Amino acid sequence: MKIKLPLFFLLIFSIVDAQVPSTWDSTSTYSSGALALDSNGVTYIALQDVSAGTALSDTSYWQSLDAAAPTSAPSTSAPTSTPDTSTVPTTTPDTNQTTVSRFLGISTRGLVSSTKAMYGSIAITGTENKTVAFMGKGKTMESQGITDYVADPALIIYKLTDGAWGVYRTIDNWGDATGTENISTVDGEEGITLPVDASEAAIVLDLAPGSYSAILTSTEATAKEALVEAYEIPATDETSRFLGISTRGLVSSTKAMYGSIAITGTENKKVVFMGKGKTMESQGITDYVADPALIIYKLTDGAWGVYKTIDNWGDATGTENISTVDGSEGITLPVDANEAAIVLDLEPGNYSAILTSTEATEKEALVEAYEIVE
Repeated sequence: MKIKLPLFFLLIFSIVDAQVPSTWDSTSTYSSGALALDSNGVTYIALQDVSAGTALSDTSYWQSLDAAAPTSAPSTSAPTSTPDTSTVPTTTPDTNQTTVSRFLGISTRGLVSSTKAMYGSIAITGTENKTVAFMGKGKTMESQGITDYVADPALIIYKLTDGAWGVYRTIDNWGDATGTENISTVDGEEGITLPVDASEAAIVLDLAPGSYSAILTSTEATAKEALVEAYEIPATDETSRFLGISTRGLVSSTKAMYGSIAITGTENKKVVFMGKGKTMESQGITDYVADPALIIYKLTDGAWGVYKTIDNWGDATGTENISTVDGSEGITLPVDANEAAIVLDLEPGNYSAILTSTEATEKEALVEAYEIVE
């Protein structure tokens, strides 16, 4: 039985090595990334070094993990992202390795701050484990001309167990990961580019079937660019695979969210791209982008060009309309006519979906891409 892995992104703040939280003590000092419990058992993380006597209610120093953690299993709602060439794999997938086309990996770029995060989750179905490399990057984007990047991104991986989310792994600097969890152990695997800076985050995990969420944020008050990636290891393993991606983050008329995919194999793959705003209202998100739009780019002969555009999902005709795949695994139709969605039959290669807004104020948006399993 094949394992299908729907992938979303949920990123929120910086943490050091995995640790067990202790009860908060007003006389103690805490280092950045430390975990503490309040009298009700709520877990908090230190966003920076904390002096003795600094209350857990001080949001400049503390962030509630319980508030940040997902309240349900990973969402299957559609995505809206703005494509960016810096987030896409730099090499074209090898089409000689397999006749089965599939997602090789995903990469999403967006804005992150100490109070606003990018959100991503993965769900693994089936019976066998899947090795996944997670990466949270900042300085790596400098080579692409991105200068306002998060200096010290970090990742927290959550796992859903018996209906409750708990911290599964944390990583601040990629070099802190030991043994097989260090990203250097998969250097050379298809799609993997090592971080260029010691302050960037990366970890390789052997994950059992289930729901996981990765949270990446910054300790900086100003929203800056960050990049989150997930790649399957090895890329040719047919016992498990990525089904799709979903990322939530901040978007405005001047800042977009960038989501990219690489399709490997020799056959075409039917993919649904979604960009959502109002759909998140049912999850308590009220400051969403009212009218998200998508531009799909394709890499051809080393140059990026516009492949498709979609504003309102109802504008897509024929087999490109999302209603034609209603009921497929991972697909949830948009709830509002102003949300974007399109179904495309894609040949192997690199694609990037750009989700934008006409609003000057930064608001939440969701971008997703799912393969249609036929």
